[in-house]
Amino acid sequence: MRYLITLLIIFPLFIQAQEISLKGRVMNKKNQPLSGVNIYISGSYDGAMSDSTGRYRFETVLQGKQTLIFSLAGFKILQKELELKSDMEVNISLEPEAEMIEAVEIRAGQIQVGNKYNAVLSPLDIVTTAGSMGNIIAALEKLPGAQIAGEDGRLMVRGGDPSETQTLVNGIQVFQPYTPTANNMPVRGRFSPFLFKGTNFSTGGYGAEFGNALSGVLNLTTAHEVQEPKTELSFSTVGLGISNTQAWKDNSLSVNLTYTNLTPYTKLISDRMDWLRPFQQASGEAIWRKKGKHSFLNLYATYSFEDFKFKDESVEFGQQVTTDIRNKNAYVNSTYTHSLANNWKIDVGAGLGYSNKDLAYHAYFIPNTQWGSHVKASLRKTAGLKWQWLMGGEYFYQQLDESFQIGESAAVNYGFKRNYAALFTEGNYQIIRGLSLSAGLRYINTLKSQQLVEPRASIGYLLNKSHQVSFAYGHYHQEAPEFIAKFKQDLPWAFAKHYVFNYSWLQKGRLLRLEAYAKDYKGLYQYDPPSPQYQSQYAANGFGQVKGIDVFWKDNKSIPNLQYWISYSLTDASKKEAFYPVSVQPTYVAKHQFSIVAKYWISALRSQASITNTYGSGRTYFNPNDVKYPMSKTKGRNDVSVSWSYLLSQQKILFFSMTNVLGNEPIYGYQYRSTADSNGHFQSQAITPNAKHFIFVGFFWTISKNKKDNQLDNL
Repeated sequence: MRYLITLLIIFPLFIQAQEISLKGRVMNKKNQPLSGVNIYISGSYDGAMSDSTGRYRFETVLQGKQTLIFSLAGFKILQKELELKSDMEVNISLEPEAEMIEAVEIRAGQIQVGNKYNAVLSPLDIVTTAGSMGNIIAALEKLPGAQIAGEDGRLMVRGGDPSETQTLVNGIQVFQPYTPTANNMPVRGRFSPFLFKGTNFSTGGYGAEFGNALSGVLNLTTAHEVQEPKTELSFSTVGLGISNTQAWKDNSLSVNLTYTNLTPYTKLISDRMDWLRPFQQASGEAIWRKKGKHSFLNLYATYSFEDFKFKDESVEFGQQVTTDIRNKNAYVNSTYTHSLANNWKIDVGAGLGYSNKDLAYHAYFIPNTQWGSHVKASLRKTAGLKWQWLMGGEYFYQQLDESFQIGESAAVNYGFKRNYAALFTEGNYQIIRGLSLSAGLRYINTLKSQQLVEPRASIGYLLNKSHQVSFAYGHYHQEAPEFIAKFKQDLPWAFAKHYVFNYSWLQKGRLLRLEAYAKDYKGLYQYDPPSPQYQSQYAANGFGQVKGIDVFWKDNKSIPNLQYWISYSLTDASKKEAFYPVSVQPTYVAKHQFSIVAKYWISALRSQASITNTYGSGRTYFNPNDVKYPMSKTKGRNDVSVSWSYLLSQQKILFFSMTNVLGNEPIYGYQYRSTADSNGHFQSQAITPNAKHFIFVGFFWTISKNKKDNQLDNL
């Protein structure tokens, strides 16, 4: 297994063939040259841009029947079928863009972040949102269908708990996407925004390529291009950072180093914790990109170390208890893409993750070590806009070893080793102009006792240039989450069925998305008592249903220099899982979630101001002191956050951000003591934020040859 991963990472396959030269000229209907036209062979990296005279030229090793594509904003995309045998000259003219778009671009349940016209957000949008603090996960909470429990920090999708959403980098699974936490302290995502240029966030109905996720998939993608040399420095109230990119020929190497230490911050701004050793993190990321004539190799690696210790009040022990955590995390990810003849493309990738955490809590010592690997290969075939086809396979391996020790007593050891293999295939066919059908199938073999088949399909129709509708359906399975599987290894996979309907209205600078969905669950995991333990009883007899509506409106056009979006989610969930005696609204779900984000560019002050208001309705919790009505509900929470980015110069930025400026004190729920007192009463403790506010001040400096790049898109 290790040798296979090494081969996939280090020795990609390079294919050589005789080159063919393609050249020509691109004109408009008035016989005027068009510059900046993107010309490329479909399904490959072979191509060029037309110059000021409309001329272009490039070489390719592809032969046989190929599709040459000409693309320029404001003009119809032109596809020209060629038979490549020898050097060719292809001259064409482009027509102005018609009122009808030919291909369905929006799939129900899928939220694109990128620079395409149909993207919900751009990369700049997602990380300049006030309150996100440069955390990709926190920014996603402002999108429809997504929630983050304030005491947890993990991403939840449409009534699913955090374990129901998988995180991937370039299609390869990340086994530990969050920093460690304890005592209701929210986690952060591990990945720095500046290395990722695209995000595919699926909130349901996703295709057969992805699995082992009942609710959602977050796929972070790096740019398939060699980066320009530059250096970026950051100095802030919580730490330091430096990144550098070097480029040579068709290679680039980017390295990002950060150090976070909250010691100075906690001395200035107090919170509910009694810090003995405030949070510290040292981390490094590196990404090497190599572009070939028909291939692209991407190698990403990250390592981080976290260390903190504090005292906090515990309702279970009726006193302050100490928590001490030291954590090491490493992850390596490699992907390789190669374009073949006749519009075929092969993708291979592998990922390897390692985590080691030492947790000391009260009198307990709980060390934990995890390994995870994912190997994947796929083959794609494209025939213009008419049809596309994908097939592939993947293999996963995961190991967790943990022990539990009280004082000097003997340790209890437990954990799991598990693996599974999957095959997937999916095709998309344009039935008639504007009407597309996608159908796929995923097969899973747990290599033990289960074989699962997951049919998935979607259909989309373009009513006209602005209006699109689509519907997605699918079966999804997921293995038991780690916090259960480490105690009980032989549980069957849980199941969910998705139905998602989408309506989208697009115009330049404006976007409206409406989605209605339903999810049916079977085989959800249950345990007793409420906190999973080694001696707990586990079963997969739970069930549930989630129904809801998501609304998203974005406007970049109505007011000059102002961009804003509004997001609303109605999540009507009823699930019998965990320790719930009956089917109820889960304790982590807010039925109503509303966000409004506004960003305004003030030219006279060379500044961007941002404000975010997020409201979540009350969440349920179990009250053991109320025998008649054990289900109670908290009050809703409202958070107003602001940020200000000031350009001291084009490459120097002063940044300020503050969360919860109104100083609200939300209660997320209550913790109860496991045993009653002499009066039969269970003592309780409110679950609240660690601090009312988080204030961040930073200085960011970019050094590059063009003297124009800055870090505004990372703030």
